[in-house]
Parts: sequence; C-alpha cells; structure tokens
Amino acid sequence: MKARFFAVLIIGVLAAGSALAKEPIRLDASSDAAAESSWKQMIESVSAEKKQKLLLAMLQINLDGVNSAYEVVGNPELQGFGIARVKDRVAGLDADEIIELGSRTSGAEIRIQSVQ
Repeated sequence: MKARFFAVLIIGVLAAGSALAKEPIRLDASSDAAAESSWKQMIESVSAEKKQKLLLAMLQINLDGVNSAYEVVGNPELQGFGIARVKDRVAGLDADEIIELGSRTSGAEIRIQSVQ
C-alpha cells in the first residue's frame, strides 16, 4: 500500500514538473529592467534557429512604421533598438507570439545575408 502511494506521489510530482516546464516564458513589461531580464531569459531558452527569428522579430517591431534609413538617422529614438523600447507592444507575449507579431509589422525591409 505504501509503495503504491509513493508511486502515485512520484508520478504526480513528475507530471506537475513537466507541466510547469512547458509553460513558455512571457515578456514582463512592468519596467524596462523587468523587460530586459525576461527578454534575456526568453532568448536563452530557445533554439539557435528560434533565437534568430525572435531577434529579427524584435527588430521588425522596433522598425514598425519606419520606411527608410533616413528616418532612423533623423530620429535618435530609433537609433537604439532594444526590447525596452517596444515592451508595451510585446507585454505578456511568449517567443512564438513575438515572432508572429514581428511578421505582421510594416516598415523597412530587413534582409539577412550570411557572411562566408
């Protein structure tokens, strides 16, 4: 009887642990520092491929509505891209949701070229 109880208890703990582990990291926009911290955790928790997509999405969100490099040069606010600048737009979103939001933004075209 005790063995069955402990087996059920262990299974319950493992199931709860795996459910918690699957919960995605969401961006905390309560402050700039919290946004930077949760962004760093998010970036570190994803694969290299998803990290690239996530960083590109953050850049796209930062550039939303920007139509040319001249706008970037003329606007000091646009010269520093970071999650704190757009934290209110991505508040509470997980990595997949940020990537989706980035794909829906309109702005300057971004091209990635690999250097060989």
